[in-house]
Parts: sequence; structure tokens; C-alpha cells
Amino acid sequence: MSASLLCAVHCAFLPLLLAALPAFGLAWLDSPIVDWSMFGIATCIALWSHRHGFVVHRRCFPGGLALFGLVVIVGTICLLKGAASQHYIQASGAVIVASSHFLNRRLCRDCGACQMPNGGE
Repeated sequence: MSASLLCAVHCAFLPLLLAALPAFGLAWLDSPIVDWSMFGIATCIALWSHRHGFVVHRRCFPGGLALFGLVVIVGTICLLKGAASQHYIQASGAVIVASSHFLNRRLCRDCGACQMPNGGE
């Protein structure tokens, strides 16, 4: 479940970092290759971390929520590139993905079948 926590932190702080890029002279990070690379990393982490929750709990809601957030991110990258609202909607998709990881983590911590060490921490 540490992958869920890692993805949640990534999805929560990356939009803040991207908003601050021009102030640090790093506006080049606001490019399609960075968007798609981050999407690929987020997708891999989401698939890997939600697999455990589904296999153990048979609850597909956290994975479905993550999928919805990833669809919002892809839709934003494809349809709103350059629009004023692009980063806000993309960040909303990241928050949805992060929320799915927190939900997945909570479900695993509350489940007796998971047998997570340290009580799910």
C-alpha cells in the first residue's frame, strides 16, 4: 500500500509544482512529453497499487475512481491543451486519483484479510 501513498503524494503535489514552474524558470516542463510521461507513471502506479485491493477485497470502486481520474487527465491533455482551464481540470483529475489511493489504503487497513504489517501503516 506504500505505492498508493506514493501516488497520492505525487498527485497532490505535482499540480502545485507545475503552477510554480514559471517562477523558477522551468516552464519547459509544461510540455506534452512531460504530460504524457507523468500520465504513464501515474497509470502504472495506479494499476499496480489498486490490483491488490481488488484481488483481496473484490471492491472495484477505488480502481474505478482512479480510472475516472485518469480519463479526466487524458481528456484534459487531449482536448484542452493550451486552454486557460487545462491545469485546473488536470489537477482535479489528479486529486481524484489521489483520493482513490487514500480510499484503497483505508479499505486495506480496515480489512482483516489483508494482514498488513504495522496495522496498515
